Amino acid sequence: MPLRKTISVAAIAAALLASPIAAAYYEEDPRATECRLSVINAPSVPGPGTDYAFPTECGLVLPFANLYNKAERVIGEFKASSCGECASACVAQGQRVAGDGPQFSMKTSIPGQQANFDAILASGQDSCTDWVWCDPWQVNTQGGCPDGPTNETDPFTGDCVGRWRDGELESFAGYGNDLYLQGSQQGCKLSSGKVIPAGTCTLKEIVSSKWKDHVYNANEDPDTTPLMSGMCDWTLKG
Repeated sequence: MPLRKTISVAAIAAALLASPIAAAYYEEDPRATECRLSVINAPSVPGPGTDYAFPTECGLVLPFANLYNKAERVIGEFKASSCGECASACVAQGQRVAGDGPQFSMKTSIPGQQANFDAILASGQDSCTDWVWCDPWQVNTQGGCPDGPTNETDPFTGDCVGRWRDGELESFAGYGNDLYLQGSQQGCKLSSGKVIPAGTCTLKEIVSSKWKDHVYNANEDPDTTPLMSGMCDWTLKG
């Protein structure tokens, strides 16, 4: 059985500092905040009997990292409504392969996507270690929300979204400009010219023990639209 290496705090810190999300000093990009919150708020993944797996097992979020590289094996794709749903899918698929049977599953949120996800669960022996989500949220800097912000979790509605904090909905920025999120159908463009449809969740197995194979960010590929990515706590194997 392969040994699993511990991801060092120094490595994580270095990756975050190298990230292109260096928003204002007081707060990160609201899309990154929304992504992290969706992983934390995602429901647990049911398994056999009273067993559960948790989205946070694949919740090492790497905002705006583009995990498309030669070290990967793509397991499959389906359309998800959040980073949390994508992380949950990676957990469910990884647990199912590790358990050698159809024990773990989840319900997708977008009509027509359950069959796509079930097909991913039924295929192959690769175990999900990394995920990438084409984030449709766009930052709204136009002076707020005409009808007020909502706490809508569907990024395809076009609603203007704030965050719930201290008992009320407010902008994401604590200082400076008010920043809200606006849902959209905008896809993500790769440097190859390929456009990934908005909301696409790609599950991958990357067995490389090289940090660089898991953290490939937009600074290194400026022609690629930044995506949301995540790693599982079992990802780095030796």
